[in-house]
Amino acid sequence: MGIFSFLRRRRPGDYDELRIELWDAVRAGRPAFASLTPEDCSALRRMASWFIDVKDFVALGGVRVDEGDEATIALLACLPVLRLGAGWYDDWSTILAAPDGFVHRMTSVDGAGVVTEYDDLLSGRVTELGPVLFSLPDVRESGFGDGYNVVVHEMAHKLDERDGGLDGCPPLPRSMSRRAWRAAFGDAYADFQVRVARSSSGRRVGRASRLPLDEYAAESPDEFFAVACEAFFDAPQRLEAAYPEVYELLGRFFSGGA
Repeated sequence: MGIFSFLRRRRPGDYDELRIELWDAVRAGRPAFASLTPEDCSALRRMASWFIDVKDFVALGGVRVDEGDEATIALLACLPVLRLGAGWYDDWSTILAAPDGFVHRMTSVDGAGVVTEYDDLLSGRVTELGPVLFSLPDVRESGFGDGYNVVVHEMAHKLDERDGGLDGCPPLPRSMSRRAWRAAFGDAYADFQVRVARSSSGRRVGRASRLPLDEYAAESPDEFFAVACEAFFDAPQRLEAAYPEVYELLGRFFSGGA
């Protein structure tokens, strides 16, 4: 952010709205923006301007990050905190943009305690209290109504870790029960794991067998939360039909607990 970052305006409301040509280009074809009120659109555009100003965008591997890419990341990233407030993003400062997906060494432990290590191709990754890494091509493909949104996914992880760890439960407002959250998400996660196992074993029958979320949601409770957040903003009808309690809780959470 530079040595003069302390002089920058820090509140989103102090910023001008993101330029209309950038706003129009990003929202075209992305259904999450179509449902916003004019007041929400104005607030989101100001928050996006704030995000671009206070976050450092760092290009990796020779990739070129232009104004449109910055606007895409900023607008998609600010959707989850539109009503929660910009303070939810105040503990990190850097966006890393990679030219393609990247391999990350993963470790999993099954029910019998068997540890398996494998390489996974990722389109985004967060580091605890640190930078967020995105594959730029995946950013450009995010948010078009198919439930895929790498920016929202990684921002969900950032919200999740605000209370000290990635466990699928972000800090909740006082009006929301942590016990109810864990029960609803735990039941949905367990059900989804069964669905994935059945799908993988080949026991599928026509359209009814289609998974309601990306299969990656079965990896862990925190990944289930992040993928559910993607669906909440990008394919809400699909999430509500499969897991109505999760949908309702996310709606309350992203509304600030109302």
